[in-house]
Amino acid sequence: MKTMELNPMAVSLNESEEKVMNFKDAAKSFLKATSKVAKAIGRILFVISPVYPQYMESLKRESNA
Repeated sequence: MKTMELNPMAVSLNESEEKVMNFKDAAKSFLKATSKVAKAIGRILFVISPVYPQYMESLKRESNA
């Protein structure tokens, strides 16, 4: 086990290293969440895209009637 002197400088260095690690983890989780959202939006658009032209045609028919 590694021993360390306990002084204010050592504590501040250790805390700053933890913050950097937490920032890296936060960045990774943000990128992972962003990719999940992008994939979900892509799936929604893939499902909706064939239906959209039919919807627009029905709107045109209703406005002309």
